[in-house]
Amino acid sequence: MRIRILIPVLLMLLNPEYAEIARAAEQPVYLFSAEEEADTTPHNEEDVVIPVGGGAESSETPDLRPTGFKSFMYDTIIWYGVQWAGRLFYVRDKNQKIFDASFSRWWDNITSKPVWDDQDDFAVNWILHPFFGMLSYQFYRARGHSFWASAAGSVIQSVLWEYAIEGTVIKPSGKDLVFHPLLGVPLGWSMEQLSNWLIEQDSEVAHVAAYITNPMRLFVKNRSIGLLNPVSGTFEFQGPFTISTSKEKALELGYPLFFKPPLPLGRVGFGLEVVNLKNGIGGELIMYNLGLEFPSESQRWGVYIDIPYGGVNNVYDGDVKVRDGYELGNLAVGVKSVAYESNDLAVTGGLQVLLPTAFTDSQDRLQQVIMYRRDFPLYLYRAVTASPYISAGAWKGAVSLQASLGTDFIFNAKNFEGQDFELRLNYHTAAGVNVPMPGSPIVYCEFDGYTITTDDTTGKTDLFITPGIRFGGKYSPGFAVQFPVEGPTSDIATVDFVMDFQLRF
Repeated sequence: MRIRILIPVLLMLLNPEYAEIARAAEQPVYLFSAEEEADTTPHNEEDVVIPVGGGAESSETPDLRPTGFKSFMYDTIIWYGVQWAGRLFYVRDKNQKIFDASFSRWWDNITSKPVWDDQDDFAVNWILHPFFGMLSYQFYRARGHSFWASAAGSVIQSVLWEYAIEGTVIKPSGKDLVFHPLLGVPLGWSMEQLSNWLIEQDSEVAHVAAYITNPMRLFVKNRSIGLLNPVSGTFEFQGPFTISTSKEKALELGYPLFFKPPLPLGRVGFGLEVVNLKNGIGGELIMYNLGLEFPSESQRWGVYIDIPYGGVNNVYDGDVKVRDGYELGNLAVGVKSVAYESNDLAVTGGLQVLLPTAFTDSQDRLQQVIMYRRDFPLYLYRAVTASPYISAGAWKGAVSLQASLGTDFIFNAKNFEGQDFELRLNYHTAAGVNVPMPGSPIVYCEFDGYTITTDDTTGKTDLFITPGIRFGGKYSPGFAVQFPVEGPTSDIATVDFVMDFQLRF
């Protein structure tokens, strides 16, 4: 086992790894190969998946031959799409920074001379841009491209970002065009070498660090795009959608929208809600989230993460219009474990913690979102919440029934109603019917109730009813309409339109 040593950037440009391969093959090195390679082995010397919970390591013999121009262009389109998806997800002022665009404005921006001083702060110019330049370089490398092709890819992605993403609303930044790849490529190369050395060490701490220094190990393996399951150590989405007994039961339950089901099921999901408000408040509350759940290899327990955003559109606080836009909510992390399972019944215990990750509420957007009290701990600025719960599910033929009972212990909750601590009881049930037709639809109706026991007002309890439908097994879109039927939320909202999409594994 040899240890790689970081060398100066000048020697890096010589790319000794590919020079050695070319000498061995007695053929010249090209930026792209003359023909496409069917093999899907990664460029890295080793790609070892280390389960968090232990387990055997696996090592694969690499194929270091560069991929072709067609693959390069395909990967360029993929990463361009990733950049757009990320921008749509995290940008706070979407109306102003994304949707306030026109062809004439875009044309004026991209035909103008780039501005050097783009008014961005230090962190954006000198940390975020080099970091994303590093990620784009590492993506191309993980997909099997040479150093030079990956460096070119980082340059291309920088140009696409400035001219074909941000350029739709603002003029390109000359500083970003230069330093995004100029700093990002050497950083990406250095972190790649460090990651390759760390993955070879006989230490799980070093292996975790290898994934941190080269995050593409989490998403690309054998030139295939997927997702590393940190619980089981498996690489998901690479191969057929195999259905075990526990997974089949979890699919039959159909996954409720507003509480955690009893059986773990691997999934990546995106959800969107649009809440119509009553006259006097006007407009809509808009919530969206990205959720990931990772089951253990035994499918007896799992962990999950939810990243929520909340915002307003044309909403008034009294006579003052709140600025349209979105804010990051409180990150939810949780774990659940099956306590009992039979052929037609499952009972699970879980614990969810909401971390105080809400970035800011300087525009009072989150204060408006928490009017829809169902998810107020998710959007309560600076609050920390611990939520133990029990979920159960039963099924017989095409019919299933799920229920959940939990408690929210909400600390530093003064931004809700002035108290430091709030206690809330949560209770849910959902009934579903599997319809025997193409698309595997499940028609269901969900009932959700929330009682804030520490609330000093008379309206302590909010009740909701949510009819909906969910399709599919591996690819699962869902649609529902939620009605607040009782409590303070019913005084301000009429209906909540819910859409989500899950990719199961």
